[in-house]
Amino acid sequence: MSLPHVGNCWQTLNANRVVVIISGMPIKDRSTHPPPEKPDGEGWLANADQQKIVQFMHDRPTAHGQWVILRTFHWRPPDYPIPQTRRRMLRHNAIEAWQTMLKTGWQRCSPPVR
Repeated sequence: MSLPHVGNCWQTLNANRVVVIISGMPIKDRSTHPPPEKPDGEGWLANADQQKIVQFMHDRPTAHGQWVILRTFHWRPPDYPIPQTRRRMLRHNAIEAWQTMLKTGWQRCSPPVR
C-alpha cells in the first residue's frame, strides 16, 4: 500500500514496517496511483518481505516466439538494488508468472531510484 508523497520522500507501508526512499530532487509530478502499464509490457514488482524487486521487459522476438526478460534484484532501501538473476522466458509464461506473483503478495512499483 503506497502512502502519499511527502516532500522528497516516497513511503511504502508493508505489514509491520515503513520503507522511506529519499531522493535528492523534489518529486513534483509523481502521483499516489500505481504506475501505469506501459504498452511495451515493461513493469516492476516488489516484495518487501523478501527484499526483492523484479523487472519484466520485452526482448527481441524470434522465430520461436515472443520473449520477456526477468531481472531479479535484492533491494534494501536506500541502498542501490543488487542484481541477482537474469532469465528469459516466453511471453505467455511471463504473463502467468506476473499474475501468480501478484496473487502471492508482490506489488506493482516504479523502477528503483539509482
